[in-house]
Amino acid sequence: MHHIDKDVTVIGGGVVGTSILRELSFYDLDTMLVEKHHDVCEGASKANSGIVHTGFDAPLNSVEAFCLEKSRVLWPKLVEKLKIPFLSCGAVMVATSEEEKELILAKYIPNAIANGVEVEWIEKDELFSYNPSLTDRAIGGLLIPGEGICDPFWTTRAHAEIAVLNGAEIKLGSGVSNIESSSDDDYFIITLDNGEKFSTKYIVNAAGLWADEIANLIGDYSFNLKPRKGQFILTEEVIEISQIILPVPTEKSKGLLVSPVVFGGFLLGPTAEDQEDKWDRDTTINGIRDIAHECSRLIPNVTDMDSIRQFAGLRAVCSTNDYVIRPSEVNQRMIHAAGIRSTGISASPGIAKLVVEQFAKIGVTMPPKEVIVEELPELLQQEKPGEIVCLCRSITKGEIENAFNRPFASFTLDGVKRRTGAMLGECQGNCCIPSIIEMINKAKPTKQEIYKGLQSSIVLKRGKK
Repeated sequence: MHHIDKDVTVIGGGVVGTSILRELSFYDLDTMLVEKHHDVCEGASKANSGIVHTGFDAPLNSVEAFCLEKSRVLWPKLVEKLKIPFLSCGAVMVATSEEEKELILAKYIPNAIANGVEVEWIEKDELFSYNPSLTDRAIGGLLIPGEGICDPFWTTRAHAEIAVLNGAEIKLGSGVSNIESSSDDDYFIITLDNGEKFSTKYIVNAAGLWADEIANLIGDYSFNLKPRKGQFILTEEVIEISQIILPVPTEKSKGLLVSPVVFGGFLLGPTAEDQEDKWDRDTTINGIRDIAHECSRLIPNVTDMDSIRQFAGLRAVCSTNDYVIRPSEVNQRMIHAAGIRSTGISASPGIAKLVVEQFAKIGVTMPPKEVIVEELPELLQQEKPGEIVCLCRSITKGEIENAFNRPFASFTLDGVKRRTGAMLGECQGNCCIPSIIEMINKAKPTKQEIYKGLQSSIVLKRGKK
């Protein structure tokens, strides 16, 4: 009889995959997550608005709306237990014409009420009392007090750390190249890009943009995913807003918003550009111009603001127009968690709960562990934080060293950035990168490359002539 290596393998280390792994780690199962990049949070989870949506505008009776409803109840405890940086600021959908006001009253308020989300129309005076920088064309807006902003890096990493503390395993730099079913159909054999093979009873397909390709490996062609690029601008200039500023959406996109950021500054975007290339996350001159132009409809002075960074993410647009969270029709031992387009961070706690329910539906026995870790350990353990390494964000040597000693550590520049906030400030790492590289080399001197992506390193050693 074949020895089966794992009970459940989660494919994909984004916020959805790590949230599922955290939830599974509370049960008496041997679980593992595989991720093709050299850290978690490398896909859509790192390039987004960081907004925790209520689901007020989610399509009625959709799987997305169901997961967002579940998540609204779960988020307050998550913020507390995982110590997630979070701003409970609320959002406002701004109407700049009577037509937009009528659309809000006729469509979005009834939709929100049907989804169980508290909203209210506020008049111009109240709107401007919260957000003085708004355009004079604003006539009022839909207040959604339950919306907030989180740190998406922290959220994803914290899920992974809790899972590891509960005994889960995470394999990085481990893309999946092949999946076979055993002769008796009792388990899968997964082959990784490096040729390594292992067996697993069940798979959770949370591979983001590549979830359709993972499904294809077992002959499941029930959905496909197309990338939609969203470009963003980050500015540290002052914008007098205290809420997330939303436009009235179009059919294609929720529109370009202006939002505070938990670690400082303001975010403008995203664009919505359909494309074929799942790797193309380049920013473009036209994209950046479009952001400034569209956002200036709501905040007029953004066109004159300096940006400290531009970036782009790709969201997965699914052929089903909804989340795909169910057992595969080809082999129910694979549970899909796919097609998560714009609300992945917001819905991730609910998605994880729903995935566990799918296991129960296919008859998997899941006894809970007697003792579990639910709370993230304190981030900074050192009594003496040491000198400041990142001047822009006042990040100390102790905080960076602590990142190397987390339950789930990373020895890459991006990994340090996402765990500490270093390199996120005005200079974008120009002043602190050399010191951080030196610290990485001391912490893990056998590491040959300091990764900043799949096929690149920021520093190349010059060989002897």
